[in-house]
Amino acid sequence: MRETKRTLWESWLDRYVDSDDPTPLFATTDDAGLAVELTEYGRRQRRPVLRRSEAMNAQLKQAVETVVEDHETRRGEYDGLVYLMYTLEESQVIPYYIGKTGMYRRSDDGLSANLRNVSETGGKFARWGYGNAYHIGDLSAAVLDACEDVDAANHDAPTEKYRTWARRLFEAGTHRLRRPVYFWVRAWDRSEGPYPDTYPYLAELEYQLVGIAYELFPETLLNTEGVPNNPTAYAKARGWIADERTSLDDFADVDR
Repeated sequence: MRETKRTLWESWLDRYVDSDDPTPLFATTDDAGLAVELTEYGRRQRRPVLRRSEAMNAQLKQAVETVVEDHETRRGEYDGLVYLMYTLEESQVIPYYIGKTGMYRRSDDGLSANLRNVSETGGKFARWGYGNAYHIGDLSAAVLDACEDVDAANHDAPTEKYRTWARRLFEAGTHRLRRPVYFWVRAWDRSEGPYPDTYPYLAELEYQLVGIAYELFPETLLNTEGVPNNPTAYAKARGWIADERTSLDDFADVDR
């Protein structure tokens, strides 16, 4: 079953994700692409945040513009955005996070606030903004809270979710990545999903991808929805953990 899911995962990536020319998520200051640059955000209380790369900003804005135009013209071709935060092992895509930003508000068919008036300096930026309760803002709070050389006093207290992200992505006590982190996004038009001859809507696509990726990459995937609520017990039941002495952290050396 895992090999079947591996085939589904790799086939879907081959159709949509150009991992030969990956887009860095963060702006970095070294040739290795690991030392993340900081910038400041906030009108009243300026605070340091991890700076997104210009290439990431451009890619996301282009995808947002596609969805916004579709909403304005009411053509109904797109559901919103699907995105992937990942790293590479040689040419293999190793997912960190799979997510979506839907086109509509919860209450009606108006445009989602996450997609409205998107700019690089905005707090929302299609869920990847520098504001509180958004990916880069909350990740910055978690990463920089542990950096003794950075004043993160104006940040809200880091949440456990983003502390987990920080531990997975960054060297402890620094804003230096453990390995390069990349970003991919696509305006989703209900093209073929990972399962052959299926054309899922956006929310369905997200859960399909998360379910497949979890079985292949349980030690790296940061998604908490669409995965077992006790991943260690689940992995043991599936035969991915041999005995009580083994944890998911040991999977880094296992042939996936």
